[in-house]
Amino acid sequence: MTENAVETPRAKEKAVSFSKPEQIAEILAEANRLKLQVLVKYANDGKSVRGFVESFDAVDMTIRIGGISVAGDALLKNFQQLRVEFILLSRKLVFVSVVKARVQGKLLLACPVKLVAIERRQNSRFKVPASNAAFVEFHDRKIDLNRMDAPFFPNFMRDDKNYLMRLRIDDVSLGGVACFTRFGAISEVLKPDEIGLTALLVFPKTAPISVPVSIRWVKKTLSTVQAGQFDVVQRSFASRILKAPTVTSESLLLKETYYRLGLQFSEVSKELDLALRTCIRVVQTAESV
Repeated sequence: MTENAVETPRAKEKAVSFSKPEQIAEILAEANRLKLQVLVKYANDGKSVRGFVESFDAVDMTIRIGGISVAGDALLKNFQQLRVEFILLSRKLVFVSVVKARVQGKLLLACPVKLVAIERRQNSRFKVPASNAAFVEFHDRKIDLNRMDAPFFPNFMRDDKNYLMRLRIDDVSLGGVACFTRFGAISEVLKPDEIGLTALLVFPKTAPISVPVSIRWVKKTLSTVQAGQFDVVQRSFASRILKAPTVTSESLLLKETYYRLGLQFSEVSKELDLALRTCIRVVQTAESV
């Protein structure tokens, strides 16, 4: 991995490079003061390893990363050059550095010669993985299962014909959330540009919170899902199709219609802002070790 592999800014993102030693030292000293969490990788597409800034030595110009798990140590042990990213919301700070020493759970890194700060757009979206599933619930809206156009129902709908609406959150930002569902009747209950709604946000590691929202957009998508890329529900459905004698797992393709809904928060209270920031930090590190 070369120094140029630090980061490639995406569209709508602005990148600023710092190469003066005093600038880099000031940034690392502040990261140490705040004991910022970091993600460490051996490549841009490598597995993320969680840690935090444990100390910064301005004399030796070294930074120590602590809190690394046993699995993380095993992933990084054969690499002498690592990519470090500070876990922030509105800005991404990334650098590449060389390992000077290591003990269990800790890395001593040389001070980088360049640090890249990437300004995200005002409300960056953060993917919510299935391992940290989050939901939006509408308690004043009911679903008529007889209007469902999907060939299967989720478990939480099977026993109650008047179950409240629950949508899985696909991504989250400080201004709203994007949800998705496979059930077409939901998209008829919620219409674009509808305002004055109250929803319950169910985030991982956070108490549910009631918030005012508006529906900004509803999108319908038809996608082809190949074998080997099925989620839990798709695998259950595919197992039924595979019982047919002419169908093999290699040839199986599922065409799936799903709906995405964009919800904007009508008002962001201090409680909601804290819950959103907590959720974003959780999902940022959800798939790291």
